[in-house]
Amino acid sequence: MRVWIAAAATLLVPAVVAGQGRGKWFGMNWSMAAPIEHTKDFTNDYSFRGMGLEWRQFSGNKSFGFNAGWNVLNEEKSGTQTFQQAAINGDQFRYNNTVSLLLSAHVYGGGGSGKARPYLGLKAGTYFISRRVDVGLWQITDENWHWGVAPEFGFSVPMRGGFQSEAFYAQVRYNYAFSAGDAPYQSWFGIDVGFAVRK
Repeated sequence: MRVWIAAAATLLVPAVVAGQGRGKWFGMNWSMAAPIEHTKDFTNDYSFRGMGLEWRQFSGNKSFGFNAGWNVLNEEKSGTQTFQQAAINGDQFRYNNTVSLLLSAHVYGGGGSGKARPYLGLKAGTYFISRRVDVGLWQITDENWHWGVAPEFGFSVPMRGGFQSEAFYAQVRYNYAFSAGDAPYQSWFGIDVGFAVRK
């Protein structure tokens, strides 16, 4: 609950105008995740549990910023499965908690005042990934910090008075976290839908 209150407070912080073609952009989004490859091997189910906070500093049609995100994937499995080179038999509850702290750069195209603007972006930084398996009274946890990159494509749609104010935005991101410790690389598609304030 405290996380949501802090997120809402951050979203309501007023943006500061830095001059023509410049400005700050604060966004908050609902983040979904579709696991692929090694991440899918561990938790196969699509996840609706996630959120993100984003700040961007604009200069013309480019921006640089910072993104903090959180996703939870989970799945129930039964039978014999392997984790950390051990065979586990029984009903299993698997959880994959991911926190990402990423620097970002975006380039924007199209759109005049009041029109949707597509953008391409690249994010890079660190992912804290905690994988956990619960079997009966036993719990096995694997936690690592991973370096990673995340190219993305998105668009923003002004809600009032052009792109310089509130905007709805949506983006699709490919997250790739390099292998760390005993954990292989992790990858998933993130789908974000959010609301941003820029003045």
